[in-house]
Amino acid sequence: MKNIKELQCELEEKKAALIALKSDIEAEDEKAIEEGEVLAQAISDLTEEIEAIQENAAKAKELLGKIGTPEEAPAEGETEMNTEGLKSLDLDYLKSNRGVVSTSIKAATDPVVAPTIPAVSQIIPVADDRLGVRDLLSVEAISGNALTYFVMGAVEGAAAITEEGAEKPQIHPTYTAKTESLKKIAAHLKETDELLNDAPYLESVVRGRGIKAVKDAIEAYLISTILGTSGINVSVNSGISFDNLLKAKMAVLADTGFEPDAVVINPADLQTLLLAKDGGNSGQYLMGGPAYAPYGNGAYGAYLPIWGMKVVASSKITAGTAIVGAFKDGASLVSKQDEGFRVEVANQNEDDFVKNMITVRIEERILEAVRVPGAFAKVYTA
Repeated sequence: MKNIKELQCELEEKKAALIALKSDIEAEDEKAIEEGEVLAQAISDLTEEIEAIQENAAKAKELLGKIGTPEEAPAEGETEMNTEGLKSLDLDYLKSNRGVVSTSIKAATDPVVAPTIPAVSQIIPVADDRLGVRDLLSVEAISGNALTYFVMGAVEGAAAITEEGAEKPQIHPTYTAKTESLKKIAAHLKETDELLNDAPYLESVVRGRGIKAVKDAIEAYLISTILGTSGINVSVNSGISFDNLLKAKMAVLADTGFEPDAVVINPADLQTLLLAKDGGNSGQYLMGGPAYAPYGNGAYGAYLPIWGMKVVASSKITAGTAIVGAFKDGASLVSKQDEGFRVEVANQNEDDFVKNMITVRIEERILEAVRVPGAFAKVYTA
């Protein structure tokens, strides 16, 4: 059985399809009229189904209120664990209703999407101190479920100095249209419902395992999408070294005019670079020692920039391969508008209720649009 959000999405699609037929219907096109009648009936049926679900939800909420009323809410500030972290779940509400908890994870300033009833909805930031690939990309949002964007190819012609009255040179940027649908990246885990009595531990489970697993999968998707895009620079194939990383940076700059801003590298390869020392008698680490920057000139930095580019260490890129790129200029992370990380907790899945278990589901809908393949270079060992 479809949930109300799925039905609402289907309803909007039917309405859009009917609107698209308007000009043909006005022209009294027989096929368009028949198709319009089918769509109109589907819209009517979906509207009735949605209204019935909303009416039942209201009745369920009223009934649950009569069955058990949550205890008096704690004083302001008592339930909030940390203003920068996960807000405490309303455990009294959960334990009295044992229903479904729908939680939207967003930035602290974002609006909260209306949850399923009965539900508790909270804002849960998912900021991470560790720099990741998604932090390098431009950010966009769409209201639909797919995006058509244009991939930049070679530019034919060039601007030039022209004499007065002379014909100006023409340039021909080439673009290829590409359509991508949003990818749902998700995971779920099971725990005993004893967790409903321990908000801090529930937070650690959701964050430490669930959210981390989904974020790792997203990082793997972003990296594989870039490496799998036709047109990226793959000329540097003689191993990962300081010299080759600079050559890749210069190749991107020469091909596109974009300045590469980051390097994505496997920890094993980064370790090799971090352990590199100069050839002099001092034996200094080139990227800074265990306590100081190179030659004691400055404080310690975990990952100092390489050739002026930020460093992202990721186990999701294969050892022996690195990406040098102008990430913000070359690609973007596209998400569903008004959504973010969604975390839902329920005790109504499979046999959870009879086993006193809960199921935690974490998911996010995104896609990566690599608009300028030439903004990225693959450095690898052949």
